[in-house]
Amino acid sequence: MRKNRIFTTVGAVVLISTSALLMTACNDKDTAAGPTSSQLAQPMGTGQPDGTSPGGSSTNGQATVRSIGKTGWYEGFDITVDKATVIPDEFGGAKVRIDITYKNTTTDNKTLSTVPTLLVGGQIDGGAGFDNPEVPGKGSAAGNVTTSVQKLSDAQHLLDTLTVVYGTAAENQTIIPLKADGKVESVAPKALTISGTLVQDQTTIQITGGTLTPSYTKGEHGKMDLALHVKIIGGSGIPDGGANIFYEYFSVKTPDGQSLPADDRGPINELLERNQTIDNAKDFAIFVVPSPGSGTYVLTYDATKGASTAPTFSFTVN
Repeated sequence: MRKNRIFTTVGAVVLISTSALLMTACNDKDTAAGPTSSQLAQPMGTGQPDGTSPGGSSTNGQATVRSIGKTGWYEGFDITVDKATVIPDEFGGAKVRIDITYKNTTTDNKTLSTVPTLLVGGQIDGGAGFDNPEVPGKGSAAGNVTTSVQKLSDAQHLLDTLTVVYGTAAENQTIIPLKADGKVESVAPKALTISGTLVQDQTTIQITGGTLTPSYTKGEHGKMDLALHVKIIGGSGIPDGGANIFYEYFSVKTPDGQSLPADDRGPINELLERNQTIDNAKDFAIFVVPSPGSGTYVLTYDATKGASTAPTFSFTVN
């Protein structure tokens, strides 16, 4: 049974300031008096009850567009923040739209299981809206983040304060700032060139490749998913009715000496018939290993769960 990989991104986002920064990017620099406490308490995108904006700062009415072109990685997606647009409104505020491209690197149709967060000056924008599309396997789709500000005096400064965040501080996050010199905080998936063979009785296991990616499971900050693709070959002596091959038959010894069983997020469950070859693109033995995941591993396959002569295979992740 797969673990629930749905996250809640409500409070534990990095960079959150306890100071009242929400309006920093929005206040009119020429206004002598600062915002009132009620204005600071008001989330982005709410506006005034009568639809007007406090202070009524003036703008030239022209949209400001900034090309971003920054990419991070999260939950099997290449996520590229393409551009951001600020459009002044008639009340002295503005609408903001951040255009994002989601490239699905997996073979399954999928949507992000977690809602991203928009930070403004390091503070969560509770009024932001998110369009996270369902993306076909190996395909791409457009998404966006939208919000509004009550008062705009400098669109470029506003854009400098915006950051899109995927995940919470308890997990491995992806952080994409819109400021030109802001650095993306994200770990790219790594393809592994691995090949090896393990033979036990009438079953041959071939490792034909792998990946190393950050874990995005709740509470696994600093952990990596080491996934090894498994090809299964049955011998002529497989009994009638076939032999079951499960993910529980795989384990790995990590570079720091830990012995780890395969995790059920890689649910190998095959019935192997006599002289059959199973090369399922979804069959991965997955291990949750400490970051950064580099070093020498020893993989074991044991369908008997205790054989003293269970086959092993050593490989190195650089």
